[in-house]
Amino acid sequence: MKIFSIKNGWIGALTAAAGLNLASCKKPPQASPEPRFSAEQFEARFYYDLGAAEIDISSYPKKQQDGYAVFARTCSQCHTLARPINAPFAVRKDWERYIQRMHIRTESRPGTGISKAEAAVVLDFLVYDSKIRKLDNKSEFAAKTEELRRLFDEVVKERDRLNLGKVEGKARPPGPYTGDKPRP
Repeated sequence: MKIFSIKNGWIGALTAAAGLNLASCKKPPQASPEPRFSAEQFEARFYYDLGAAEIDISSYPKKQQDGYAVFARTCSQCHTLARPINAPFAVRKDWERYIQRMHIRTESRPGTGISKAEAAVVLDFLVYDSKIRKLDNKSEFAAKTEELRRLFDEVVKERDRLNLGKVEGKARPPGPYTGDKPRP
């Protein structure tokens, strides 16, 4: 066995003499840690996007179960159902404003329209569901909301740390204002 050659150079001579292999001295590559949050969590715009995306409606009246089907079909065209299900809105006036805003947005997206009849069914369902899950069980809903807010804060910190979804120097265009409160 050659210990030294011009091809190997002095490093080859030393390692051969010591019986070492330089590759064995390197640290093994460490696997990157699993992401703490899913892609869907990183895409969340609001804390309520992180909550449950389904409701157990088995105890709801038939009319409300039918309303849930319309709600699920129409509202999932543009965002997850988690957004309205976990949103802080609970009274009819808030839901009317929210649905009106969504109706206006769907007009600019081909194939996503919500008819006035569908909007009325969705409104009735959301008001009923809010009464059952958000008003009648206020403390449980408040606890879940606080949990989602904490999770969202963690997601935002991690998203910012990783610089995910940031576009430097570009602001998102505002949507149409449809509420009854003055703009800030």
